[in-house]
Amino acid sequence: MVLVVSLVEYFSKYPNNTPTFVGSNATLIALVFAAYLAYVFQQRGKFVDELRGWWNDIVEAKSVFFVYCDKSGATEDDYFEGFYKLSTSMDTLRLIYCNVGRSAENPKGYYPFEQVRDMIDIARSIKPDNSKVPTMRDRARVKDAINIVFQSLRHAIQSEASASVPDDPTLFESPYRAKYLLEIKNQVGIDVVAVRELNKRADYFSSREKN
Repeated sequence: MVLVVSLVEYFSKYPNNTPTFVGSNATLIALVFAAYLAYVFQQRGKFVDELRGWWNDIVEAKSVFFVYCDKSGATEDDYFEGFYKLSTSMDTLRLIYCNVGRSAENPKGYYPFEQVRDMIDIARSIKPDNSKVPTMRDRARVKDAINIVFQSLRHAIQSEASASVPDDPTLFESPYRAKYLLEIKNQVGIDVVAVRELNKRADYFSSREKN
């Protein structure tokens, strides 16, 4: 826009080519533009920080609920501690994102990430009450289901936060990984590769991993 205004002014005053508004105020315009860019980057940084903070909270909430899923003597208090942490995460996300698709016909709109609501619904399905006490198998199934949904949520949030691929990752067949795996096997006596294979056979979520 500034360039267009400058060109219009220049040609309107040609051939005299008297000083234009843009030319006379180039420094001021540059400062205003720089301030605007700084504001944009500052707002983006603030948004990403808030999103990361929320992500840390929901990771913690999931972990607390999984304690209930894994605990052999899990109680009703264990369930509600984990459930309400997940529920709180669902509500606090509204401080970062508004609902999507609001209109006259649908004033409330739609929750921006259905994965969070799905996890709440799955967790609610094993709510202990007088008529039903969830078994270890019930809790294990719910844990697997939430894990699957959580991976979908993770990819969505990574996209929102513009997460980048690492420059020097340690992949499955990386020599760095092979070095520390060998060190653990020789010095500690634990075969991590064998442990991972056992986990894949024992746990549904682990079995979905490629390596």
